[in-house]
Amino acid sequence: MVWLRNHPRFDRHVRPPVHPRLSRLRPALRARVAGLSVSGGRVGKRPVTLKDVAARAGVGAITVSRALREPAAVSAALRARIEQAVAELGYVANHAASSMAAGHSRIVPVVVPTLAHPVYVPFLDGVNAVLDEQGYQVLLGTTEYRQDREARLVEGLLGWAPAGLLLAGVDHTPALRVRLQALARTRPLVEFMDLDGEPIDLMVGFSHRAVGRAVADWFADRGFRHIAIVSTGAEHDLRAARRAQAFAEALAARGLRDDYILDGQGPSSIAGGGRLLAELLQRHPQVQAVFLANDDLAAGALFEAQRRGLRVPQDLALMGFNDAPIAAAVVPALSSVAVDRRGMGHTVATLLLERLAGATPQARVIDTGFSIVARASTDAPPRPTGDLT
Repeated sequence: MVWLRNHPRFDRHVRPPVHPRLSRLRPALRARVAGLSVSGGRVGKRPVTLKDVAARAGVGAITVSRALREPAAVSAALRARIEQAVAELGYVANHAASSMAAGHSRIVPVVVPTLAHPVYVPFLDGVNAVLDEQGYQVLLGTTEYRQDREARLVEGLLGWAPAGLLLAGVDHTPALRVRLQALARTRPLVEFMDLDGEPIDLMVGFSHRAVGRAVADWFADRGFRHIAIVSTGAEHDLRAARRAQAFAEALAARGLRDDYILDGQGPSSIAGGGRLLAELLQRHPQVQAVFLANDDLAAGALFEAQRRGLRVPQDLALMGFNDAPIAAAVVPALSSVAVDRRGMGHTVATLLLERLAGATPQARVIDTGFSIVARASTDAPPRPTGDLT
């Protein structure tokens, strides 16, 4: 109904005067009927605030803030009550405002080379398991092994005012390295999955050069003399390139041929492993053992060897890298180089949290190590090669 004041014909519909005190209450009453909230005299579907959640849960706003930022800091019962209030009211935290006030957010970007194969999944699982308990969220980015892309990606991620930054590897453009050195003065930076470089701030991982030397020595110690290494995209995957270089250096130091090196193009895959083995054997039929850059390639090489009627390991020994589930699942099972990637992720995240809490780490560089897991694919002496060199 439309209320008209001072109109003689519709005077009976004119709203009677209301006491000022009741007038102030009317918006709140209307809002209660409509199921809306009121603040500062405003009525409508305004964003729900932290104070609204606190009122619904029957606690203070500071307690709600603490529970949302650090869930472990409050009791389970109180946390459940606050979470229920958040769900009922549809509260969405304004992280942008919080970041501006604090100078940083509770976001931790993790930059990895690729998600094309699952090698980084255990690492990310370890990182997330630690950070999630403390109320931090992971923001994921991939570089596809391109340093220029990494530089652009990091610059964009810094716009989120991250609490810290986790970067795979130690290879960065000179400009990005300078940028990261400045960043490390205000928040923690952890380079992971590699130790073959000078840390900008903190570093957790293992030496890929040490892996290359260890595998070459492992085969040579067992009598193999024609040992090859196969990878894909080593032009951009500098960790794989360092493994191959150290592998060749170790063979040369023993007086063995060090030129059985094949680096293919295109993405790493099982099918690619088969194609690369075929190309390798066409060039060097005398090869007795092959170290492949990952277990997908090794599985593809195994299938190609079987297609050709070659016995593994009697005619050709194969070893992969990463010790992914496929390595133990194929027949014969593939030897591989194992790295505790989930444990590494846990260590990286814990180190970052210690720095955020103001603690000084006992060591800036942590070596998580690696191990050679010998399985059936290398469990035979090398086949004779006659006079082939």
